[in-house]
Amino acid sequence: MISFLIVDDQPFTRRLVRSMLHGFGSREVYESASGAEALELARSTMPNIIITDLVMPDLSGLKFIKMLKAPSATTRLIPIIVLSGYLTKTAALGVNESGVDELLVKPVSPKALYEHISRIVLRKDQANPPTAFVQNQRRRAELHKKKAGDLALL
Repeated sequence: MISFLIVDDQPFTRRLVRSMLHGFGSREVYESASGAEALELARSTMPNIIITDLVMPDLSGLKFIKMLKAPSATTRLIPIIVLSGYLTKTAALGVNESGVDELLVKPVSPKALYEHISRIVLRKDQANPPTAFVQNQRRRAELHKKKAGDLALL
């Protein structure tokens, strides 16, 4: 199973993302409304993936990411997905330089979130990708081929 940490000061966004993750089959989902709290939670739970907003009241998303990715941090290898509604060109450049793995703009669709998570989970450099994700990817590919074949017959 893949564990997630959702960091966003908006309860609605956390609830929405949690619901999507549960729909994907994940049951280990941690949540935090602040960067400072999320930093401690990330250190104690060591989630497989962190999904974070950039604009938060106590600790900005970029500072949060910088602390997570510090060379001496135990959390430096945890993949991070930024999910933000306030993405300027300057912020996007800062995010790219911070070591973030994926970037999404709010509102996010379940399909887009799933695709970004899949890219992280199924990376070629990952030794043991979670079996459930690999099987789900195969099923999706088979369904896509079948649909394409059905359309060709028309």
